[in-house]
Amino acid sequence: MRYVYLTLNWVFGAIFLLTGGLAFVESPLAGLCMFTIAALLLPPIRKFVYSKTNKEISGMTRAISIFVLFSVFGLFMDQASDRREQKLAAQQVLKKAEKAVQLQQENVDYFNSNRETIISSIKKALAENDHQAVISQSKKYLVSGDKELEQLNVQAKTEKLLTELKSIPVKEYEKNRKLYRQLLEMNPDNEQYKDKVAFYAGKIEEEKQKQIAAQERQKKIETQFSAWNGSHINLERVIKDSMNDPKSYKHVETLYWDRGDHLIIRTTFRGKNAFGAVVKNSVKAKVSLYGGQVLQILDQ
Repeated sequence: MRYVYLTLNWVFGAIFLLTGGLAFVESPLAGLCMFTIAALLLPPIRKFVYSKTNKEISGMTRAISIFVLFSVFGLFMDQASDRREQKLAAQQVLKKAEKAVQLQQENVDYFNSNRETIISSIKKALAENDHQAVISQSKKYLVSGDKELEQLNVQAKTEKLLTELKSIPVKEYEKNRKLYRQLLEMNPDNEQYKDKVAFYAGKIEEEKQKQIAAQERQKKIETQFSAWNGSHINLERVIKDSMNDPKSYKHVETLYWDRGDHLIIRTTFRGKNAFGAVVKNSVKAKVSLYGGQVLQILDQ
C-alpha cells in the first residue's frame, strides 16, 4: 500500500509540475499554484523540506492545501483567459481601424486622380434626379474633403427629402418634423426649414395637449358611471324614483353618446310594472357633461 501511495504521489506530482510549466506561460500565478501542488506531492521535495524544517505536513493539511490551490489556479486561469480575449478583441478592432484608414486613403487617392470624371458622373446623375446614385457615389469619396463633392452630396440628399415630403400628408406631424430637421441639419441657414420645424413642433405640442385634455375629459365622464355594472348613477336614481317598486330594479345595459356639451344616456333595465309583472324597459335622457345631472328625459 505504501508503494501505491508513493507511486500516486510521483504520478500526480509530475502531472501538476508539467501543468504548472504550461500554465506559467499563460499566467505565472496559475503556474506557481501548480508548482506548489507538485511540491506537496513529490517525495524528494517533501523530504528536502522536512530536512530543513524538521516538520512533516500531515495528509489532511496537504489535501486541503491542494484543494485551495487548485481552486485559485482555476481563478487565475479564468482571468488570464479573459485578458487574452480582450487582447484579441482589441487587436481585431485595431486591425479593422487600420484597414478602414487604408481603404479611405485608397479612395482619396483614387478620387484625386479621377476627380473630373467622378464629379462629372455625379452631376449627370443629379441632373437625371437619380438622387440615390449621387449619394452613394459621393459618400465614398467625402473623406477627401472636396467642397464641391460635399455640396453635391448635400444637394442630392436635400432634393431626395423634399421629394419624399411631397407624398407625406401635412397631418403626419412627427414624420414631417423629422424630415425637416434633417433638411435643417444639412442647410442650417435655410429659414423655410426653420419655420417648418417650428410649425410641426407646435402642431405636435397641440396634439399632445389635445390628447391630455381628451383623457381628462374622459375620466370626468367615466366618474358618472358605476364601476361595478356600468350604469349611470344619477339616471338610475331618477328611474328608481319613478318606479312602483324600486327594489325590483335590475340594470341590463347602459349606453351613452358624447354630444360635446352634454351626454345622451340610454339605460335598459327590468322591473315590476303597476300590475306586478317584471318587464323590460329603457329610458333615454340628456345629462350634463360634468357631474352627470339629468337635464331632460327624452324617451321612456
